[in-house]
Amino acid sequence: MAKRIAGPAWAPRLGSAAELEIPWDTLEILIGGRSVVDLEQLQVGDENAALRYLRAYGFDLSDEDDRLWLERIHTRAIAFLDEVVLPWQRIEAVPKDYREMPLEALLVEASQPSDGRWPNWSCVLLKVLHCATHAEVTQDEAAHRAALRSVQERFQPFLFELQGQQWIGDDQCKIPLVDFHIKEEKAFERIMTKLLHKPGNLALELFDRLGVRLVTHDIFSAVLLIKFLRSRSIIMFANQLPERSRNSLAELHEIQSLFGMEPPPFLLDTPSGEDMKVADSGALNPFSDRAFRMFKFVERLIVRPEDGRRCIYPYEIQVLDCNAWEATHSGDATHDAYEARQLKRVRHRLFGHPPEA
Repeated sequence: MAKRIAGPAWAPRLGSAAELEIPWDTLEILIGGRSVVDLEQLQVGDENAALRYLRAYGFDLSDEDDRLWLERIHTRAIAFLDEVVLPWQRIEAVPKDYREMPLEALLVEASQPSDGRWPNWSCVLLKVLHCATHAEVTQDEAAHRAALRSVQERFQPFLFELQGQQWIGDDQCKIPLVDFHIKEEKAFERIMTKLLHKPGNLALELFDRLGVRLVTHDIFSAVLLIKFLRSRSIIMFANQLPERSRNSLAELHEIQSLFGMEPPPFLLDTPSGEDMKVADSGALNPFSDRAFRMFKFVERLIVRPEDGRRCIYPYEIQVLDCNAWEATHSGDATHDAYEARQLKRVRHRLFGHPPEA
């Protein structure tokens, strides 16, 4: 351990008092937990500083591959603004001069004091470009394909249809389903909206690019389904992310009481092949009036893409009962309404509030 020497020997040496000019907004991002998407001004003085900034970010404009990457990201960012975010308020589209402005010029302009113009297009574009970069760079296509194959191979052998009803199960346990769906990919536009609407989101932390949704007829079946998925090694509980788990279906003690019901809300196959008759399970369900029920958790798959490496890829599993599923098709719970609320937040975050007329 270095010995601290008393006196001026351990004081910092500065060649200029300008070194004491701390960009507090940037410092707040580095050590204060603020998102760069909420930054209102950069500290890039000229084109040379812009090139250094880009190299530190991860792109060298003298490298042809890097330039091609940036051109593709720029195209997707402009399309996202034009086709998803706009029109809004008095803004119809990204202005032509900003569409064609070099990236280093955007960085320099975004470092100038605001002159009151709205919107601040250089800042808007840089924020969208930043998120588009993370959405592009963090997507591992080979790992995604391997994860999708793994999910399909796990679930498909247990899915079947009988007399117009979809089921999941085997000889010992058959559970009727209202719906089964594998979301094979999250659209780029949805990824962008998700990244931009929350301060802490990063593309690296998106857990639902790939997902499975299973809808059962009631809570009892949903819990039984979870047990079935685990006991048949369709899911691996040891690879779950506890901080990403959500249970809005019922409290554990309530679920346990469901499984102690008399008569039980299931049919038991007898040796003769006839079903033991029991009362209608819907009448027994004490939670049938709840508006929304869901188990949601994330499993990290260990997959091996075509290139031979091994990697971890997350996918999200949702188990809903039919009331929850139906709720997503009406009112504020619809997916369209959910996306509209996100997009409203994105617009205000990118553009700020328009000046009063």
